[in-house]
Amino acid sequence: MAIGRDNRPSARPESPPTATQTAARATALTIGLVLVSRVLGVLRNVLLGHIFGQDAQTDLYWAAFGVPDLIALVIAGGGLSSVFVPVFAAYWNDRKEEDAWHVFGSILCIVMVSVALLVGVMEIGVNPLTHRLNSGFTPEQVAVTAHFSRILLPAQWFLIVGGFMMGTLYARKRFLIPALGPLFYNAGTIIGALSQWRAPHPDMTAMAWGTLIGAFVGSCLLPLYELARVGVKWRPSFDTSHEGVRRVGRLMLPVLLGLSLGQLIMWITQRCLPADNRITALKNAYDLTQAPIGIFAQAFAIVLLPTISTLAANQQWQDFRLTISRGIRNVLFLTVPASLLMAALALPLVRVISEHGKFTDANAHVAATALCYYSLGTFAWSGLAILARGFYARQDTWTPLYITTPMVFVFYVFVKIALYVDPKGVVGLALAASIVGTITMLLFLFLLQKRVGSLNMGAILRSVTRTLIAGGAATVAAHYLARGLEGFLDNNRLAWTVTLIVAGSVGIGIYVIINLLFRSPELKSIGTMFRRAPKPAE
Repeated sequence: MAIGRDNRPSARPESPPTATQTAARATALTIGLVLVSRVLGVLRNVLLGHIFGQDAQTDLYWAAFGVPDLIALVIAGGGLSSVFVPVFAAYWNDRKEEDAWHVFGSILCIVMVSVALLVGVMEIGVNPLTHRLNSGFTPEQVAVTAHFSRILLPAQWFLIVGGFMMGTLYARKRFLIPALGPLFYNAGTIIGALSQWRAPHPDMTAMAWGTLIGAFVGSCLLPLYELARVGVKWRPSFDTSHEGVRRVGRLMLPVLLGLSLGQLIMWITQRCLPADNRITALKNAYDLTQAPIGIFAQAFAIVLLPTISTLAANQQWQDFRLTISRGIRNVLFLTVPASLLMAALALPLVRVISEHGKFTDANAHVAATALCYYSLGTFAWSGLAILARGFYARQDTWTPLYITTPMVFVFYVFVKIALYVDPKGVVGLALAASIVGTITMLLFLFLLQKRVGSLNMGAILRSVTRTLIAGGAATVAAHYLARGLEGFLDNNRLAWTVTLIVAGSVGIGIYVIINLLFRSPELKSIGTMFRRAPKPAE
């Protein structure tokens, strides 16, 4: 299934492939549900700031995810789904449904047992692991962090096993239920936080339990229900001799050996900082920049992978390249202006979302500063979400390994340099993430083109140029309008909300108008996608 240069057909006029037209409806549905999930995520952070503030307890709570996240890094749960979908799609395309379900059953059993063993081992050794990961913490801080980690560890089993089941649903072109999963995950955390609303001494243990229950319902119960509806043919098996199982194993090897750069950004940052309020500030800012990535880039990427995996299985390389090229253009068209406007309106955005309860104006300024510099790399992380699927669809997992693993160490060096230059600052830490993300995306783009041929770079560059011109004008207008409104309005929540809505709306309006003048094909493509009644593909 590899693509050699001899397999490339001659170029022909660009026309939308049927797979892309079908994927548009699923993408619109996924974007809508991911948007709701992100809103719940913002509400979760709002409640956290209102009830618990931004202090040592919140830092310890976020640090508690360090030990559970080790499992995700070792197992590479997201990578497992991305590796499995092309293999499953290839069997399904060849009408070998029994083989497809047999591979699914074997991999699922192996993953369930492996992750359960890891969770058990880490539950036993959670205290020394917590101390190892947070060497700057006091013994009391280590004990509190370990307490949270013990509750959160089983959630990784639900997330990884459930993520694999969701990947199978993606391969069957079922997108509704997997998109609902994160809503239940965030809802569980929110319910846990609300339980402490009136408590004289709020305890974040309730949030940890809520997160665990949300992971169980959203990541396991929902996919199981949908798989039963699809007609899954699962027989418990550990058949490592089947060629499909071995192929998934071979493809997973570089994923297991590699290091997930996106996952490690906050993980490394938190490990390098003491338990001061910068951890929560950076986490809040980083989460905000993940909103456009999750809403647009990940939604496109989720639908894109089974689509281009089928194209690869059918050796439709021209449509394969065209689908990826359009995916990149559409994603950058949406995420570049979103990131620019977030940077321009960082302070009112953080104030509206977080500044209440125990969250102070000083906290808001720290988080807003970090948000500005994290936002500079949003476009790069968005492009990576699309480009990585191009490699996985070709069942090439080694190339991403060769790129991302060295960049993890580059990021670590940048973080150390930033802390040496400004030990108490956040600018260098956020900027390091943006620089590394941009370099990584460019390397992915260069090597994917080298593997599969031209992704129509002329069209991509023209699209990016239009996007930057329109986005730049929108950002400047929004920034100066916000500054003018801040000088005119009072310094309170209502004023910040008005500033954010008015300046943001003007910025979006200018962006759309300029693209209408440019007759941007991306604007037409996005508009057409959302005018259709979205429904999950059968």
